Amino acid sequence: MRFLRKNQFMLQYIIWDVSPEIFSFGYISVRWYGLLFALGFLFGYNIMARIFKWEGKPEKDLDRLFLYMIISTVIGARLGHVFFYQPDYYLAHPLEILMVWEGGLASHGAAIAILIAIYLYVRNTNGQSFWWVMDRLVITVALGGGLIRTGNLMNSEIIGKPADFPMALAFTHSLDEALAKQNGFVYATKTARVGKDTTVNKNIVCKPIDIKLYFDRSNKIEDTKAFVEATLPSVLNGGAETSKHFATLGKPLNAQTMDGGKYNVVQIQAYAIPRHAGQFYEGISCFILFGLLFWIYTLRKERTPDGLLFGIFMVVCFGLRFVYEFFKENQVDFENKLSFNMGQILSIPAVLVGLVALFLALTRKPKA
Repeated sequence: MRFLRKNQFMLQYIIWDVSPEIFSFGYISVRWYGLLFALGFLFGYNIMARIFKWEGKPEKDLDRLFLYMIISTVIGARLGHVFFYQPDYYLAHPLEILMVWEGGLASHGAAIAILIAIYLYVRNTNGQSFWWVMDRLVITVALGGGLIRTGNLMNSEIIGKPADFPMALAFTHSLDEALAKQNGFVYATKTARVGKDTTVNKNIVCKPIDIKLYFDRSNKIEDTKAFVEATLPSVLNGGAETSKHFATLGKPLNAQTMDGGKYNVVQIQAYAIPRHAGQFYEGISCFILFGLLFWIYTLRKERTPDGLLFGIFMVVCFGLRFVYEFFKENQVDFENKLSFNMGQILSIPAVLVGLVALFLALTRKPKA
């Protein structure tokens, strides 16, 4: 992650060049998203264990609750994406529904599945009502949501709309992924460059950026030069992902190929497209919401009004989700024809459910 200053005092934009992988070993790789997803369950389990201990609930019930949560979250999030965002594709390719590792999870689907799972859980559990479980569970869900959105940020996915303000992020790692299959490519570096902005498609503001590409010396200099002239422009401008984040306005500007000792080095000038960090906005909001819910719970513990924490979670989490969607790119093409995208449409009933829960919580007779 690097910064550019227009002058000594003003930040222009941030280059986000983080690899989704922490490390790889052969065909096995450990990714930030998977780690943070797992940490959400781990931290959530420990928080619920403390709550169970505080309120004298059987610890054996927690393991069963944890199992219900894992299964419902994964299945619900996957089916939510399948049926809310890409039903036509997955109905034509049903076996791909099982390929969760390829991505495609929807928080609204997870929310619906968790509600159903907790209803089934409390039917077979003594001393734990639906509201008792949900009020405490949403504390951990808020924390897990923050970790998952951090994972989305590390993956450079769920990107925001183009933005021209100092804290906008230019997601540049897509270039490394696009070039990974090119013979001899090793890695790339990107450095923000002082210069004039330019605009492309629909007046999207693009910021100047210097890029260095490093190729193994097994490639001849002439082959590397030919790649820069013939192939690199299409990679930058035509790739499904790279074109969202770079603009070369034709050929790469001021392309130079040089002998870098261990590598052939290609230095070019291009333009990056900074965007809203939608994942960051949601992640920070979830962490703050987690702190708020946990603080409210610790004030009263078992005297917490039934439905209060659940209602706050639903209203705040999905209310902010509705707002943040205005700053994010639509996930699938059909959303471009809608007044509100799918995330916003699904958030409206979630907020209404939260408001009903809050009303009931605040009008119930206080607990002794």
